[in-house]
Amino acid sequence: MAGSSSSPATAAQRAGAVVRADLLVCGECDAVYARRELAAGQLLRCRRCGATLGRGHWLGADGQLALTLTAAVAFVIGCLSPIVTLELSGQRSEATLAEAVRATWDDGERLLALLAAGTAGGFPLAVIVLRLWVLVPLWAARQPLGFVVAMRALRWVLRWSMVEVFMLAVLVAVVRSAGVTQVVAGPGIFAYGALVLLLAAIQASGLHGLWRLAEGKPA
Repeated sequence: MAGSSSSPATAAQRAGAVVRADLLVCGECDAVYARRELAAGQLLRCRRCGATLGRGHWLGADGQLALTLTAAVAFVIGCLSPIVTLELSGQRSEATLAEAVRATWDDGERLLALLAAGTAGGFPLAVIVLRLWVLVPLWAARQPLGFVVAMRALRWVLRWSMVEVFMLAVLVAVVRSAGVTQVVAGPGIFAYGALVLLLAAIQASGLHGLWRLAEGKPA
């Protein structure tokens, strides 16, 4: 890439890793394939385990950055806005994600609180931050600092970002509470619904395109 001071291969070699830019390794079963160009919409799967190796898409660095920034906005709104509002006997109670996690912790369900905080907060935030860490320099035609380490971390956290599980749990709780109290969906639940779609689009794009962008080639 023009203006780059080092490439991902150079960074990995300095860390003592052996890099073959012409090879692609499956993240699930470690099968090795020759790297090849992917047309927009083309999907490359592992012949051994069926895992997605790469996906050609229409978004360049600017498009992927816009998608990630939109996910960041949805995440902030989802965290700060009430998820649901409960009304019972004239009393009104609103709950944000942080308040719900704290209430669960105080009730003694600490494992459940940690799972909710991780699936709905920690891991999605890590996905967004790591993608911004990589995409902002690529958008500016610069090499991201710690690119290889960031990509490895991104690959790991993508497996644990499960906002859809949190959304399903919230919807089940809302349905079960509807017969006891009046439940009004808050802005937070709609923001998390949008976040589910945005993170699904981010995960579907895969990491192949980011490597290609770092090499100075179209995604």
